[in-house]
Amino acid sequence: MNADRNTDAVVILLSGGVESSTLLYEFSGGSAPIGVFIDYGQRAARRELAAVHAQCRAAGAHLQCLDMGAAGRSFRAGQVLSRHVPLPHRNLAILSLGLNYCAQVRARRLAIGLGREDATVDPGSAPRFIREFQRLAKVLGDIAVVAPFVAKPKTWIIRHGLELGVDYAQTYSCLLGHPRHCGRCPQCRKRRAAFTAAGAPEPLDFYRAGD
Repeated sequence: MNADRNTDAVVILLSGGVESSTLLYEFSGGSAPIGVFIDYGQRAARRELAAVHAQCRAAGAHLQCLDMGAAGRSFRAGQVLSRHVPLPHRNLAILSLGLNYCAQVRARRLAIGLGREDATVDPGSAPRFIREFQRLAKVLGDIAVVAPFVAKPKTWIIRHGLELGVDYAQTYSCLLGHPRHCGRCPQCRKRRAAFTAAGAPEPLDFYRAGD
């Protein structure tokens, strides 16, 4: 990709889930966004990447994959209890790498899809953290870090995404990486509750049988 063409581009950190997929469509109306997927050793990396590919194709976005898998696997190997997310302070690492990529392609904006509920389980997803990282980004250069949904509940994001045309059947949220969502991990439970509250039923076979 020619860096000289990207001075007005936005780089979007993608996970294949509800919030980042909605964010991709939010920015797809202007110049083509650049999606970035980061493998940090998470169990669901392969499924997440498949969802990201599907969303980028639908939105007409370029996709760049960055591999931190070895780092994540090293962290997981050293954990007494195996955690769903192997990398502590994941968003700090992801945003930092995203910022590096923006500088590489001369993009002026870096976007991350965080919702209001994310802040309750991870301080690296809270508005205060985002504000501090925005200040850090300004110290390093002229790159704006944006999180447009950080104050929005998941139900609002889902309804907004449906208005934008997001196909949520092509997104992936399960932490365990099963072919079908397990329905029991924290992310699956939050997803199911939000879609129910939003009045947007998911496909009947979206979750594993018996869940």
